[in-house]
Amino acid sequence: MGNRGDLRCVEGAMTKTLRALVGALTISLLVAACGGSAGDTTTTTVPASGDVIAEFRTPDGETYRVLLTGDAAARARAAFAAGENPGIPNGYIERGDGEVNLGHDWHIRDVEFADMTIEVCDGTVSYIDDLGYDEFVSQHGNQFCPWAAELVDLVEP
Repeated sequence: MGNRGDLRCVEGAMTKTLRALVGALTISLLVAACGGSAGDTTTTTVPASGDVIAEFRTPDGETYRVLLTGDAAARARAAFAAGENPGIPNGYIERGDGEVNLGHDWHIRDVEFADMTIEVCDGTVSYIDDLGYDEFVSQHGNQFCPWAAELVDLVEP
């Protein structure tokens, strides 16, 4: 009888473990299907009313996106509608895509448009991607201001 009791205990433990594994697998599949994975690169920030996501192309042919707010958003809209460039996008570079600059491990925040900037913050998308966020900041500081960036698209809310 002692062996049968031990066998039932082992069977019960295996059943609980199997249920836990099936539950964990189900949750993982649901999260993946809903796009909730931490590494998901398809989610973008939805701009607040008045804000806009601007896409810029640097001379290397690569693009990056930034969230524009306030006066910067208004200036970008006016320039884009007129087929002009709003100026040099000048902002602070930070780690991570910021849910806007998809496909890159960096993003730009607090963008303002300038007529002139210092050369140390000039660059291209490929330059930052090749160098890496940490090395770019180490060599150039925490601002990015690509002189020849061209506004190529606006994503409205």
